[in-house]
Amino acid sequence: MREVTVSWDREALANTDLGLLDDVVQRLSFIGNLLITPEGIRQIILPVYREGKSLEDLETIPYLTVEQEVNEREGGALVVWNSHALVCLASTTENIYIMLEYEDGTLTLTFRGLAKAISSFVKLSKVVLPPAEIRVRDILEEGNSLADVLTQRQHECYGLAIEHGYYNEPKSITIQALADVLGIARSTYQEHLQTAEIEVLKWAGQQI
Repeated sequence: MREVTVSWDREALANTDLGLLDDVVQRLSFIGNLLITPEGIRQIILPVYREGKSLEDLETIPYLTVEQEVNEREGGALVVWNSHALVCLASTTENIYIMLEYEDGTLTLTFRGLAKAISSFVKLSKVVLPPAEIRVRDILEEGNSLADVLTQRQHECYGLAIEHGYYNEPKSITIQALADVLGIARSTYQEHLQTAEIEVLKWAGQQI
């Protein structure tokens, strides 16, 4: 099995509407798709805003419509309607699983799936927006367990949350209490947990 990563750096995005993201967010994690149509994608995203920026600034980006904030547990996650042509193209291409990530001016799309479908998308993406870099790697021999995608600290924080019923309804413990168990700051624990949750969702998607 091969994995293909297509990326666009800040220079490649500067004169496009995707460059608007760089003014508002330092990182934007695409956690999952709720609805996929040719006209747009309903997604859960997790933004990390640049200093002085907020949800109000994100709402000014023309292809993103914020529909609701997810509950407090998700730490700032949002449900949005994303109508950008590149995202729609990626999400509606059949026979591939796509992971999206935007960080510090660089948009990265990682594909796993049928080689023909991946090749087709890469060709189409070059027409919509020529990528700055394309990387291919063989993942046949790589580990494929959840332990392979989490750091030791992420695994510890995620496992502790499960063990103490954080994901129960109603939840049995707070973020602060979990942080106290490990003797670390609430913000530090929450950052590790959020990153772990994103990696778990990505990993789960790859198993489908």
